[in-house]
Amino acid sequence: MLDAGTSLGKAWVASAVIFSATSQFAYLAVTSAGGSEIAAIAAGWIVASRFGILAVTLTRIFRDGVFVRSVAAINAFDLNVGMASQQSNLPRARRAFWMVTAAMMSGWFVGITAGTLLGDVMGDTQRFGIDALFPAALLAIIGNALHTRDGATAGVIGGLICLVLIPIAPAGLPIIMSLGGVGAALVMAERSAS
Repeated sequence: MLDAGTSLGKAWVASAVIFSATSQFAYLAVTSAGGSEIAAIAAGWIVASRFGILAVTLTRIFRDGVFVRSVAAINAFDLNVGMASQQSNLPRARRAFWMVTAAMMSGWFVGITAGTLLGDVMGDTQRFGIDALFPAALLAIIGNALHTRDGATAGVIGGLICLVLIPIAPAGLPIIMSLGGVGAALVMAERSAS
């Protein structure tokens, strides 16, 4: 697991400061290759830059003071922003955001603790199917969006882009490029509206 071989205190501090699995993987990749702490932290920040885009989407939900908006922005992740964005009114959106945030944070620190204390004992975690959790969570988030014409269009086009690129593109690039499905759906929706 991610934190096997690391002290529990160091794992908790790193998790509280970074609070992003992808950033932690980037950090560990750099330090494992002999890179400096500064380079590792920079790699984590670069990977986490997508959260800035998610934070911007919260401006319609959180119109409170700067402090509340800042705390929400710091905790803007795919899951909680996705769940909040699908709610029908602002109070429900705020409640969904904070409930999912609390659940994520609880699970995050339980997972970090388990990974630190039991990582070496568990061995290969893929045999437990843990790697299926993230895709399943994403499907739960976008499920409602796929029921709309625009959402289904974005999903189908994005999926086709992935299928075409997987055999020829470097790992990770097909997923990023599949966002073109969203762009195509937006263009199609704008054309049908005019």
